[in-house]
Amino acid sequence: MSPALKFLVGLAAVLLMGSVYHGPLGNGEALIGRLEAQARAAVAEGEVPGVQVRLARDPLARVAVLSGPANDFQREGMGQYPGLNDRVRAVEGISRIEWASPPVASGGGNR
Repeated sequence: MSPALKFLVGLAAVLLMGSVYHGPLGNGEALIGRLEAQARAAVAEGEVPGVQVRLARDPLARVAVLSGPANDFQREGMGQYPGLNDRVRAVEGISRIEWASPPVASGGGNR
């Protein structure tokens, strides 16, 4: 058997094992479920009512999509005060953060 053919057979075997492990065995779904639960807990610590977080299921992705009413300060934080983005980004395994809605305007007071 040529070295190139051995490499292709090995590559096919590894791809098949990875596909079975993450697909029918459910380990990919379990990972996304754990990450989503940890991201929800991180958002709850931020104490911004109405903000939700979800991770994609079809296809499975480690991208946290946040939605809800949050202004720039609540999203980004400032200095030693972490925002929601920082809190979710701290969850090990989250690859990226996106917001489904634009930030709400910060109220500057009534005149």
